[in-house]
Amino acid sequence: MNGLLSVAMIVKNEERFLAECLRSVASLADDIIVVDTGSTDQSVAIARSFGARVVRIEWPDDFSQARNVGLDLVNTPWVLVVDADEELLADDVPALTQAITHPFADAYNLRIVSVMDRAEHISESYVLRLFRSHPQVRFEGKVHEQVFPALRRLNMNVAALNVRLLHKGYLGAVVEQRNKSARNRELLERQLREKPDDAYTLWQLAHTLLSIGELEEALSKIRQALKRTPVTHPLWVLEQITYARILESHGEHKRALRVLQEGQLSYPAYTDFYFLEGLISLGSQNWERAERAFRKCLELGEAQGFLMTETGVGSFKALFRLAQALSQQGKGKEALAYLLVTIQRYPSFRDAWQAIFNLMAGSTFDALLDTILLTVPLATVVDTVSQWQNLNVDESRLLEAARQRLASTPQNSPTSAREG
Repeated sequence: MNGLLSVAMIVKNEERFLAECLRSVASLADDIIVVDTGSTDQSVAIARSFGARVVRIEWPDDFSQARNVGLDLVNTPWVLVVDADEELLADDVPALTQAITHPFADAYNLRIVSVMDRAEHISESYVLRLFRSHPQVRFEGKVHEQVFPALRRLNMNVAALNVRLLHKGYLGAVVEQRNKSARNRELLERQLREKPDDAYTLWQLAHTLLSIGELEEALSKIRQALKRTPVTHPLWVLEQITYARILESHGEHKRALRVLQEGQLSYPAYTDFYFLEGLISLGSQNWERAERAFRKCLELGEAQGFLMTETGVGSFKALFRLAQALSQQGKGKEALAYLLVTIQRYPSFRDAWQAIFNLMAGSTFDALLDTILLTVPLATVVDTVSQWQNLNVDESRLLEAARQRLASTPQNSPTSAREG
């Protein structure tokens, strides 16, 4: 990058993902700075094998302090901050390169795409990770640290950049191993004692408390956060939907729906408000309201321009949930049609396949396969189902039928999906 870009990161026992992370940025970085906070595995050796400068420190019990050690060593005009469990997608390298060689902002929010154990359980958020290096631009906050307050004090402008970092830290085994929730709660509570009126910290703490089932305390914290956040602030949307989720988990379904309606009035383009409304309506067996909500999600599409959204709420997840609402109203054929569109657009969405099995219970597997082939190519059926772990009886029999059909298909015959 002709001396333009440094990559800065903190690590501790990250050998599982570190090489993939560094490989994804190696061609871009003029300098890689790794601050190690006490690794006992091969993290340091892996970092050095990529030519990284490794600084070893004791864990200061403060994420900002650790990150800022790395920022102090940056000597290029730009810095990209990544975590060891993230990977820069190769398709987005040209966009990142363009953004710093011909900048249109001083800092950029990148798309953090978080994957879960189930392929369809992914979410997306915009996080400020790429910015001009400056001695006064440093992270703040013991956990969920931010650099934005420093940029704002310097009047540096921020823009969204369509560059993705694939985040793997929410995989179940990783979360369990790191015990993130307990650690985050402790750090957030300490941070809140120092800044009791900080809405961002209150929201993050409420979110953490929800994840561990401390609902009464979560309600208290999210209400405090909302009191301190104007509706016009980008954080308000996230606080409002967190409030609804806490109320729903607390069994207060009607109040949760009222909170979502307030959100819809202020931000009618935030698809996640309608998707959660649909989920709550499904749970309370209000099938018609659920249908309306999920149709609205499809009308809006994926939310754009917000700090965080759940991937799929304006596409395949909404299609799947709409099919559920239709099925409960006795509209089986229409539900099946939406499920077929779901697996056509997102073949790895396993729950949608299972829903098709349930709707077509009693049909032969040849008939089931013929129906699926209306939207999904035969080879895709085989490739998709064969990659799943612990196949159930229906999946195993479908895979067997698809393999037999594929084996009997002449090589020069089309195996693409039929026209519907």
